Amino acid sequence: MGWFQSLFGNLLKRIPEWDGEERRQAFRVRCDFEIEVQAPGCSYLARCVDAGPQGLKLKVRGPFVKKILRRGQPIRLRYVEPMYEAELDTVGGAICWVRREGEQMFTMAVGFEDTLDNMKRSWVKPILQKVFKAGSRRNLRKHMRAKCQLPGKLLVDGKKQDIKITDVSTSGLRLSSLQPMDVGAATEVEFEKLILRAIVRRCTADYGVYRLGLAFSPDAEAKKKLVRLIKQMVEVGRMTDPNASA
Repeated sequence: MGWFQSLFGNLLKRIPEWDGEERRQAFRVRCDFEIEVQAPGCSYLARCVDAGPQGLKLKVRGPFVKKILRRGQPIRLRYVEPMYEAELDTVGGAICWVRREGEQMFTMAVGFEDTLDNMKRSWVKPILQKVFKAGSRRNLRKHMRAKCQLPGKLLVDGKKQDIKITDVSTSGLRLSSLQPMDVGAATEVEFEKLILRAIVRRCTADYGVYRLGLAFSPDAEAKKKLVRLIKQMVEVGRMTDPNASA
């Protein structure tokens, strides 16, 4: 991944310090742009649906030429739209795998195989800069949210009611309650030694309970606590009570 670090070092510094699967996902993003795949004796117009530091995943329509569409086949990848930010519209690559999806339709993973100088001068740098910047923001929002089963208290008509929190983020949460609340009502929610003022954004009946969505704007100290809590839940992959004994 050295070429990627060379091109996008500043961007990598802004990506959250997630480990494991979260870190890997931060380096793969969904995208939507067209490129031409040039192979010996044929070419395909492909739509890129996923990008990473090593290459792209493509959706392709066209005849399946088995002797060419195989692992390790050298190819050229040409960006088909006008490109003013780069000198080169084509870089070298190789097919990593191909999977047929139907009549004249297949998915293909391709890896970048070119010099660092060519990569810097090509369409790859400006296009991946755009998709990774957008993707890192999407991943940040995704990973700053976690599903859970947390007990808590909700202020309803001046009285605290028991609730179960099922989803928490740094800007809101979802919960189950035996009491409904009006959308737009101001309330107070208490969980994990946090007390936050919130606004009801959604309330729907669901087989004897009410599903509520709350929005809040925590202060700096509360947000730090929320981030720590959510990171813990993401790391273990499920909700645990931080105060429970092992």
